[in-house]
Amino acid sequence: MSQYSKEEIDRGIKKIYDTVLNTKNITSRYIVILALASLWLDAYDFASMTFGTASLKSTFPSVPSVLISLAIGAVQLGAIIGAVVGGWLNDRIGRRNMFILNMILFTGMAILGGLSTNILELSIFRGLLGFALGADTATGFAYIFEYLEKKQRLFWSNLWQIQWYIMYEVTIALIVVPFFFTVHSLTSPLLWRIIMIVGGVLALVILLLRGRIPESVLWLAYQGRLATAKKILKQTYGIDLPEVPDVDLQLRAPARGVRSAFSIFRASKWRELVYSFNGNFEQGFIFYTFGFYVPYILVALKLAGPLASIVASAFLYAGGVIGGYLTAWLTPKIGTKSQYVIGAIGEGVSVGLIALTYIYHLPLIYFVVFSFLFYFFHVIGPASQGMTSINAFFGAKERGTAAGWGYFWVKLAAFIGLLIGIVGITYNPVSLTLGLAIYGVLTGIVGLIIGYDTRTYKLADVEELEENPQESVQ
Repeated sequence: MSQYSKEEIDRGIKKIYDTVLNTKNITSRYIVILALASLWLDAYDFASMTFGTASLKSTFPSVPSVLISLAIGAVQLGAIIGAVVGGWLNDRIGRRNMFILNMILFTGMAILGGLSTNILELSIFRGLLGFALGADTATGFAYIFEYLEKKQRLFWSNLWQIQWYIMYEVTIALIVVPFFFTVHSLTSPLLWRIIMIVGGVLALVILLLRGRIPESVLWLAYQGRLATAKKILKQTYGIDLPEVPDVDLQLRAPARGVRSAFSIFRASKWRELVYSFNGNFEQGFIFYTFGFYVPYILVALKLAGPLASIVASAFLYAGGVIGGYLTAWLTPKIGTKSQYVIGAIGEGVSVGLIALTYIYHLPLIYFVVFSFLFYFFHVIGPASQGMTSINAFFGAKERGTAAGWGYFWVKLAAFIGLLIGIVGITYNPVSLTLGLAIYGVLTGIVGLIIGYDTRTYKLADVEELEENPQESVQ
């Protein structure tokens, strides 16, 4: 095998793991922003297309509303597939390779989407764009969990929601508001095209910045590629490990065979999977059934005019920004499970209060305040904790696959929610919001019963090293 014994190789791998998991990384902020950049793009698309729906409809006036909704929701459908396939691929070919491939695909599809001549073309391009988003999000979470120290990674991964809401505010301030005051309308056929092409330009910038991101050290070390892992540690951490064998081996080969895409589904992990996946589904469903349509609700239910809906939406998204920062700050203090439970019940109660504004025709301020609380609790709850938890429950061998399945449930719920939401808001908003309220509270109760706090959960990265390497090469 090499001039080194098996014991020396094993000690070298464990030394690298110990170094990464116990060394605070001074470049964490920069790496997290680049690694989770797909969330900025996802949030940008979400926020901008919320206001761009009427623009798209005016471009294709003869196209049925359901096809318009499918064109918008094609991103979610693509992300459903991309999360699973891309998550598995980033275990197989590496985190860095997927980072580059995903942004190339996104850039091309966003620009082509902005130049679409019919609704079918747009749906196809947005579907492929969504594939890149789903794959990249799974890759990003796996990467930061393998780049940062074990406590540091919980803090930074729980900041992922604040990226969403900051991007909402930026999109409103730099795209929607200037466009409205220039054209005096949100129905101009230009709006959705500008949204798509600007998204492609943003992705190109991310692609260029990612060129210097190194491969995941833990992913390399898990396989036995110690020399490459040592080199990256020296370059990025400034740490030299002369006692680690200077050799690249292939002791373990993750994600080999289609069956490995389903390897995380095993009886010993049922609580972890149900806890994470239900939280991910709940947050995606309740958000895209209600949160996505807030600007539409304000206008369609005659709660506010176009300009007032923009101002109200900006205020509401501020609740997400506050919650996004607070959840990271609270993580080392009260843990992830407590926030999961508090957030799920809080968002359920908030949506229930919104139902009362429909029933009793309360003034706009009540709808705005209750919606603000919804966004706040949503971010603190499963929206943040679900993805953080699923990545903590698995190690480098299958973390990409686990992250992919985690995001699969977010996007499956989003796709279903987009279709159900518009129908519920149109025909029976009271029943819709009451149903969402019940689901939110039930999710909190389930989390309380079966959930885990990631601060005290066993370190999956170290645990998987106890496997027989020969059993992992399949």
